[in-house]
Amino acid sequence: MALSDLIVLNRKGASGPAAGSAGPLHSACGISTCLREVRVAALPAELHPSATESATDGFERFRGVDAYRFMLLLACGLESEIAGETEILGQIKDAWREHESADVQAATALRPWMQRLLQDTKEIRSEYVVGLGSATYGSLVRRLLGTEPDGTTLLLGAGQLAEAVLPYLDTGTVLLWNRHVERARALVAKQRGAAAQQRIRVVDDTVDAELAAWREARNVVICIPADPARDVLRARAWKQQRTSDGGRVLHLGIESAVGTAWEGISSLSTLRDLFALRDTQASQREALLARARRACADKAQLARLDDADGSKPGSANHGWEDLAVFQSFSY
Repeated sequence: MALSDLIVLNRKGASGPAAGSAGPLHSACGISTCLREVRVAALPAELHPSATESATDGFERFRGVDAYRFMLLLACGLESEIAGETEILGQIKDAWREHESADVQAATALRPWMQRLLQDTKEIRSEYVVGLGSATYGSLVRRLLGTEPDGTTLLLGAGQLAEAVLPYLDTGTVLLWNRHVERARALVAKQRGAAAQQRIRVVDDTVDAELAAWREARNVVICIPADPARDVLRARAWKQQRTSDGGRVLHLGIESAVGTAWEGISSLSTLRDLFALRDTQASQREALLARARRACADKAQLARLDDADGSKPGSANHGWEDLAVFQSFSY
């Protein structure tokens, strides 16, 4: 099948009639999600005009290189509400397997480009899209402490913030302290699996017990509001404990250490540091997504080159002289 015979229809919103139910797209591979309906077909050129009439009302229409580019963007998750998500790729694979079983003749015509689509998608995702998970409080905390913080971590608090952070403190023992010990125990009970619960030790809700935990911990995450009187004791315990082996305190109850008991402690991070990391990751994420979209466009151009010289999809080798074709493509 020539690339010029590839046609893709895309309709956003609730799915309508089943793909391939009528008209010239009776042989289409249908992909339906909660957000869109897509039909992918291999149609001879003489049928393309009728594919833009009543049978495709409400659909965006893509042909040839534009159709292939759209399918790459879709398969890479770049057309999804959460850019880079992986669920759509699984839905495409499932739809294709079902189409192959249901319509062998139509699948035979479409198969070379679907195989190329899956291979190109794998390459683009592995280079640009892997590891683009959205930033959460827990993931940001782990980044600030180190990807795999060593030793024991003390977590202060048992509210929603502490609950969001706790699953990410999964590389060692966690000492959990809250001014109401019952709430700390309730938070432990929410953790999935006996192993997760066993690595968490609830600290008694007395001042002495908490300060003893400070002296034991290598890293501390504070998920409660600033308490000037208690923070003086905490900062003192931290300074007494610190040796050359490092360790960090992350205080999510203050924006800055200026004017607090924590001022001058180089191993301290605050909300300001967490939000700065979030913004940096967001910028990096957008840059990678932009590169992934460009890669989809480049792959589509290579598909057009292969089609022009009669090569089987994915089989051609190209030299530097072919780069000129990319200059005319609108990204």
